[in-house]
Amino acid sequence: MGRRSGSAPSIRASRDGTLDAMVDHARDKPGSEMHEAALEIFEGLATSYERVLDVATLAQDRYWKRWVYENAEVKSGDLVLDVGCGTCLLEEQLDRCGCNLVGLDLTERMIRIGRSKEIPGVVGLVHGDAESLPFPDGIFDVVVSCYVPKYVDVTRFVKEASRVLKIGGRIALYDFVRPNGLLSPFLRLYIGGVLPIVGQLLEFTRSEASITFKNLPRIIDGTTWDKGIAEAFERESVRRRTFKALSRGVVGAYSGTKTDPRGR
Repeated sequence: MGRRSGSAPSIRASRDGTLDAMVDHARDKPGSEMHEAALEIFEGLATSYERVLDVATLAQDRYWKRWVYENAEVKSGDLVLDVGCGTCLLEEQLDRCGCNLVGLDLTERMIRIGRSKEIPGVVGLVHGDAESLPFPDGIFDVVVSCYVPKYVDVTRFVKEASRVLKIGGRIALYDFVRPNGLLSPFLRLYIGGVLPIVGQLLEFTRSEASITFKNLPRIIDGTTWDKGIAEAFERESVRRRTFKALSRGVVGAYSGTKTDPRGR
């Protein structure tokens, strides 16, 4: 892992143990029910995660990550935090910007795969919790996140994301939402009908991916993160630039900019 000009001096590569030490206090915190669901789904899925993601999203995830790439407005030298970095698929896209990337994920096996890619701009990958980010206030130029909001307390997640952003920093994220609109019957059929059947079939092959396909529909059907996240960010002085439905309403995507709460 390397380092590019413009990164904050207090963030160093994870191989020296600095970033891992910063999350020690968060590791012993008891997880919520949704944290446990996330661990159940992703801990065993790490080695096949990227293939499963393509199948479960009908290859739309690449388009959604491109939306984050474009709306985060990452510049060369920026220090970027990816909350829920997984196997570093987003890092592979953002690396072309010449930025410095720090990834955080709840699943250690995902982090190990991300480290094995040796992406030049990644200066640290750590095990940690989106609701208790182990970083100083106002250190990141950009915060990005994929698939995290439905698993967390959105108010706490928003508070932490805003806390670690600099004034003028940008945030961009997306996650699944309950389908709505003209195509919602078809989307619901795919999520609630097709995905569980795929999960049952994979169970016969003893595939670890079966847990994902069987549980994801229930989690998506119960999520309401998109109803209040924009208001939550505004309370934390993050001004909304856009909240957009992607792929006909399968995913909700948010971007915003942190303003000075003192009005300066």
